[in-house]
Amino acid sequence: MSGPMPEPRLIRIEKGIAGACFAAVMLSIFLQVVTRLLPKFLGNWAIISLPWTEELSRFAFVWLLMLGASVGLYKQEHFSLTLFTDLLSPALRWWCELVVYLLELVFIGFLIWYGYLMSEMVWGQISPALGWRYAYVYSSVPVGAVLMALHLLTVMRNRYLGPSPAPREA
Repeated sequence: MSGPMPEPRLIRIEKGIAGACFAAVMLSIFLQVVTRLLPKFLGNWAIISLPWTEELSRFAFVWLLMLGASVGLYKQEHFSLTLFTDLLSPALRWWCELVVYLLELVFIGFLIWYGYLMSEMVWGQISPALGWRYAYVYSSVPVGAVLMALHLLTVMRNRYLGPSPAPREA
């Protein structure tokens, strides 16, 4: 009996980047809270302003959200309501799930297209505190959606075509 299959490299990369985004969110929020509390405990001489912490936490959170949604889709950990599909016969349930997967692909296609258009539209806008292009933040939507599409196609391939056969030893 073999153990669970190892995660694909792409998932490990996504989780690593999402972990870095999570660390950036936590660190920037921690710094924001500490610098706001310093004057209360140390007096007005301890006033420190770190305006970039709010932007960094927001930007990192957006990327964390999209990468987390992608990994969640790959692992099939998103919320699903099966109240009605559980009442269907296995054959009808199979078709119903296929339609849902195809509708998810259509929705992801909209995310890719309109996310790209939004990223292009804000290309010239620069964030005031960090000086980063807003397009880098907005690009999280099409990038995350492309990853979701790849993962959904993998899930559909495994579900409807079966896992790819293991290579035979000669």
